Amino acid sequence: VSGCLLTMAVSCTPAMALDLGQWIPGLKLSPFLSERVEYDSNVFQTPSHTKDDIIFKTIPGFVADYTFGPHSVSAGYRAEILRYLDLTNQDTVHHIGVAQLRLDFPRTLLTLRDDFTRTSDPPGTELTGRILSTTNVLKPEGEYRITSSFSTGLNYSWTRVRFDDRPIGDLIDRDEHLIGASVFWKFMPRGDVFFNYSYGISSFTEADDRDFTSHNITIGLRGDITSKLSSVFRIGYTREDPVHGNQTSYNGLIFGGDTTYRPTDRLTFTLSTQRGRQESVFGTNAFYVTSNATLSALYQILPKVTLTARLGGGINDYSTKQTADGKTDFRHDSFILAGAQADYDIQPWLRVGLEYLRTSRDSNFPSFRFVDDRITARGTLQF
Repeated sequence: VSGCLLTMAVSCTPAMALDLGQWIPGLKLSPFLSERVEYDSNVFQTPSHTKDDIIFKTIPGFVADYTFGPHSVSAGYRAEILRYLDLTNQDTVHHIGVAQLRLDFPRTLLTLRDDFTRTSDPPGTELTGRILSTTNVLKPEGEYRITSSFSTGLNYSWTRVRFDDRPIGDLIDRDEHLIGASVFWKFMPRGDVFFNYSYGISSFTEADDRDFTSHNITIGLRGDITSKLSSVFRIGYTREDPVHGNQTSYNGLIFGGDTTYRPTDRLTFTLSTQRGRQESVFGTNAFYVTSNATLSALYQILPKVTLTARLGGGINDYSTKQTADGKTDFRHDSFILAGAQADYDIQPWLRVGLEYLRTSRDSNFPSFRFVDDRITARGTLQF
């Protein structure tokens, strides 16, 4: 979620911005307004008796940045006002916000970031349909530069997850705390290799028999590896043990992050990957392990026209056998997404676009299979 919030803030930052420096030196404000019309062939992502609809989305928001010397404060917010043509009982408003404080001293870098999401989009790849939830992630971090090449850091995060749907919320409403320490080696002028150890505690609001602790060891890259290649990627090992001893533990490989390659000024490839534990509401499973990757290519075909293509997929594996659809087995899901979009910048402050996205899931339990096609037309005003 935190990564999606960052994407929101960056993608909505326009080429133009309202420079308010004459009143407050260093302050810039970028308001925007987007209108979208979306056709969804399977609103609730069901295997049969699908419901399609046309959804109108009005998205107002802003991105603000205040810079004072080497330090900065930034904030972004957007509302997504959803109105369904037929399924009016699904009408809702999403709220997405991010705030960050960055203090950069000669040897010490301190950041404090908070991400807030109120949405009906389902989290992960197990839950489907429209599910109201609220997620807040608070992340203070510190880094101390010992030399020009070596630095150490401390990190902490508190993730609070709540669902409006009580059968779901009773199982997976939770608070996740993660604290860790890192060592960084700057092997390139703008690139680091890092090693991190972190300890986590996950406490569930109602289903406290699902509480677990984790030990995580990761290594990774961050920054510009070459002039054309950049990465924020980590890979490692986790040991997750239930607090009460009556749930399945998980020990295994974890990884995640984005790698971007720009072979030319017009062409950009981005590979996003993830492997790790996700909370489950299927039967008596406390979790499933997801492994997925998405490759996207962005090409600026003309100065004002950009084409984007995406292809991704992954698998979900469950830890215990369950009975469904008349059989007992370990559940195994595979999912695929594929899409393309075109954007036309009519003016620096006006953009229009058209997008198609297909999402599908296959499973050894037929009742969890679905196919969903979405076609979206949008226009955005930004200043």
